[in-house]
Amino acid sequence: MKVINMQSPNRIAIVSAIVLVSLCSFAMSATAQPTPEVAIDRMFRDESAPGSTRQGRELMGSLKKWMGTYQRTLKTGNGYVAIFDSGSLPIDAKFRANGTVESMTFGCPTSRSLSASEAPMELRKALSKCAGFK
Repeated sequence: MKVINMQSPNRIAIVSAIVLVSLCSFAMSATAQPTPEVAIDRMFRDESAPGSTRQGRELMGSLKKWMGTYQRTLKTGNGYVAIFDSGSLPIDAKFRANGTVESMTFGCPTSRSLSASEAPMELRKALSKCAGFK
């Protein structure tokens, strides 16, 4: 076993190596891929989220206007569900290699207080396929 004299020039190299490893570790955690729930959450909360498009932002805005304030996204058995003040919306999402959302498909919303007649025009056609929203 070699003993290192901590007063020697090796001390600087060892401390520098520890700092470098710590910084690399921090940088990797800061750029780590988001969980699917976090990536979906960003799409609803942040208009400049990676992968968002003008059309997607308009749809998100319409959903929020109709369903109320977005609360959170939960993992379900085979997908995700977005929770809003006035109901929930099943989501099937596909993700890019970097963890951002590539595409999202919405299922029929669940709510006791929403009607298709109150939905924005761009959502009514999709809602016409949902039981209870005709």
